Amino acid sequence: MFRKCCLYLCIALTSLSASLHAKAADLYRWQDDKGNVHYTDRVPPEYVEQGYRVISEQGLTIQTIRSSMEELAAQGDKPAQISKEQAIKDRRLLMTYGSEDEIIAARERKLEDVQSLIELSRETISLLETQFRQLAKEAGDYEKQGKAIPEALLTQVAATRRKIGKYQARLQENETGLENIKLEYDSDLERFRQLVSAVEKLDH
Repeated sequence: MFRKCCLYLCIALTSLSASLHAKAADLYRWQDDKGNVHYTDRVPPEYVEQGYRVISEQGLTIQTIRSSMEELAAQGDKPAQISKEQAIKDRRLLMTYGSEDEIIAARERKLEDVQSLIELSRETISLLETQFRQLAKEAGDYEKQGKAIPEALLTQVAATRRKIGKYQARLQENETGLENIKLEYDSDLERFRQLVSAVEKLDH
């Protein structure tokens, strides 16, 4: 189980390594499924995990990125104890983001979206509370005059009260979601840094 999970992680790490070196390399040497050797300015994503070489302008191999299987074998009998679920999350994280800045930007966009919903809920609650006060005043005027409060007015009062409660619950949910988003992206950012560090160690 652990070896299989490590394989998932190695695939993710080699994918990230490819993206980190893409700008620095002039040429890549890689093989397709039929064993044909190719020299291109990028490695197709589906072949990254099979390993490749970084070639200099002089035609020299300046770096060798081993395949995920080779990386796993290099770990010997002591693979990192990482769960399958975590390995899948790591791979998804590395495939989604190419840098820390991308994670931070995604976090800010998500926070802005939720903050907009929070502001909208607050504005709606304020309007409903104003409406509720007006309806309550009307009901109070009927009582002062010793008259029965119209059924339609009572229905409006009850409906407005329910709407206020609904939007207050939505507001609380979004405020909680705002904190959860911060925690989630902070966790992703920290994990991304750990994985990048792991890639850098593989390269050296």
